[in-house]
Amino acid sequence: MRFRLTHPVRPALAMVLVGAIAAPFLVPALGAAKSRSVIAAKIDKVTVSPFAATGTTVTVTGHVTLPTDTAAERRRTRVILALRNGAGATERHTAKINAKRVFTHRWKTGLTGKLTLSVTVTISGRRTGKTVTKAITITDPNAPRQLIGTFRLTAGAAPSGGSPTGTYFEMLSAGGAPLGNQSSPAPNKDYTPLSPGADGGLRTNAYQPAPSPAFAGGSSGGALASAIIAPVPFFGVNFSVATGQTDPQLGTHDPLPVITARGGVLTGQISAWVAQWNGQSFNQGTPKPDGTLPTPHDEPVGDLRRRHGRVHPRLEEPDRRRPVHGFTGRWHL
Repeated sequence: MRFRLTHPVRPALAMVLVGAIAAPFLVPALGAAKSRSVIAAKIDKVTVSPFAATGTTVTVTGHVTLPTDTAAERRRTRVILALRNGAGATERHTAKINAKRVFTHRWKTGLTGKLTLSVTVTISGRRTGKTVTKAITITDPNAPRQLIGTFRLTAGAAPSGGSPTGTYFEMLSAGGAPLGNQSSPAPNKDYTPLSPGADGGLRTNAYQPAPSPAFAGGSSGGALASAIIAPVPFFGVNFSVATGQTDPQLGTHDPLPVITARGGVLTGQISAWVAQWNGQSFNQGTPKPDGTLPTPHDEPVGDLRRRHGRVHPRLEEPDRRRPVHGFTGRWHL
């Protein structure tokens, strides 16, 4: 193409002519780049199921922005989800989008720890757009976890001719036979049912010491501690339970109670568990504050029960057995 000019062309005019000639060829290229840039995925929600013994269920929900929102384009679209741990182990999954360009995918993973979730969009098998990532943490259900808070106690019961339930105390003779408590509020006098105290139960985040004085008569009489359990009659005199930094019987340091969950099983130590009755204190903890385990004894053990959609820690059988003047106290929380 030639231009016939009747006047000299100034440099500025030449630049205008070049731009005018080139513009029709640049517009389509810019439009294509803009279309590719709007393809994107967004992670809207990630949920992780807790306390799964055989793996953890991960659910990812998000949506995709497409350059051409047609049914055909949506059918060609796939979302690639990858979950990676710090060691490089990766799980990959593929999800489709619905008519609203929303995707939801659920799977059970064996990966634990600090993980990276990445989401990428493909159209007709070709990756396009930016990969989005999100950091998530999955706790190993079999890793020990210290439970800090209050273990709320269920009130005990001991029907006549039936097995005891809930929280209760049993005194055993040297030969292992039960010593009946004639003051027990239960029909079955072999057991003394216990009720939650002012704190609702045993705390692992704070001591629950007895008041001062600890007994109704100062140095004798019924026990007044009422944080863990409510005082209950034992042979006509109330007894109760307390935990404190200094053991009232031994005069040594008592560690704070510790309960640990591993794979749904509870273990730990309640060295500070002290029973008080008629001016006397009896350390009933396991192990003893100095770490010893006199005979007989039982280690604290229990489990986690799932109820009404929540996980409630409940000590099923944390027996505390210690000789008390030739007898043994058995505690079931």
